[in-house]
Amino acid sequence: MYKEVVVINEKEHKSKGVKSLNHFLYAKDLNSCMITLDEFYESCKSYPILFAKNDEGWFALALFGLEDKNIFVNEDGEWKKDCYIPAYVRRYPFIYVKNDNELLLGIDKTQLIKKTKTNKRYFFEKDGKQSDFVKEVVKYLDAFQLQSIATKNFIEKLEKLDILEPSTIKKTNKDKEEIIGGFWVVSEDKLNNLKDEKKDLLCKDNSLKLITAHLISLSNIKHIY
Repeated sequence: MYKEVVVINEKEHKSKGVKSLNHFLYAKDLNSCMITLDEFYESCKSYPILFAKNDEGWFALALFGLEDKNIFVNEDGEWKKDCYIPAYVRRYPFIYVKNDNELLLGIDKTQLIKKTKTNKRYFFEKDGKQSDFVKEVVKYLDAFQLQSIATKNFIEKLEKLDILEPSTIKKTNKDKEEIIGGFWVVSEDKLNNLKDEKKDLLCKDNSLKLITAHLISLSNIKHIY
């Protein structure tokens, strides 16, 4: 989705702004994306919610298709009507870039334009201070970052309870069957066999509702073939 990410800085981008996007063509080849806990209830209505792990730890993702294609975006760049659009997609073209222990504001370079009087989507004021637009972007990304950490902690809790299990999806293409894996789901058997005190804890901290949303979402797998 991101073509070439650069860190926004005053020296290079004082006279720059960003395009105003009214389409999702940039996400047409996105077959999944990260989602956070606060998105589970809306996402479970349209997408399978799966768990995966990389070098930075656990994360949740919404699946948009089984190939390198987002079946929820049409040729005109319109997202399928009445389907929730994840924050990961809506934050484009902005993204945080990790530099040691610091997060820097980055942007897809392909979306940069020259600052104009009519376009309020610029980065810096004349005195070099961040524009109100950028402050709102940072606020949005900060909230997403905090929710991402909460999501990671949530899945780690499921892992410690030993109720996760690896799962796969079978895809048939031209009479050839392909197994897609690398993700995890909650095992209903393991969940049902949890001790009562552990189930009570899941209820008290709202985890059971989130697990339910995840399990409901798995019925959407049949809709993305």
